[in-house]
Amino acid sequence: MTSVYSIPSPNSIPILERITGNTVTTIVDATDESQRVAWFQINHHVSASTPNLTVDIYDGTNAHYVSDDAGNVMNTFTVTAKKGYIFSQGYSIPKGSLLRVTSSDADGEFHVIGVQLGSFSGTG
Repeated sequence: MTSVYSIPSPNSIPILERITGNTVTTIVDATDESQRVAWFQINHHVSASTPNLTVDIYDGTNAHYVSDDAGNVMNTFTVTAKKGYIFSQGYSIPKGSLLRVTSSDADGEFHVIGVQLGSFSGTG
């Protein structure tokens, strides 16, 4: 039996990133060719802090902010301690763009997991 969460793709790549500082971290790089992301989740794993989190698709000029499944726009969004934020809508990252996460915390309190489906033809 196949799980509803299984996504068959010969090019699928796991997303396993730790946000280790309070600078921009690239999660998916589509500099050379467009990329597809099936889903990702950002988990905050410390109980005592509530840093800000920004998630965007950056095209080299503009940051396009992404909302999680609960409708929270991730533009310096104040997180709840020890909570996960799910992004399951599927995302096309156009050629020349980056999927990025920025935290206001320098202690590496966030982990990003998910599935990147690999490249595809087209501009996004």
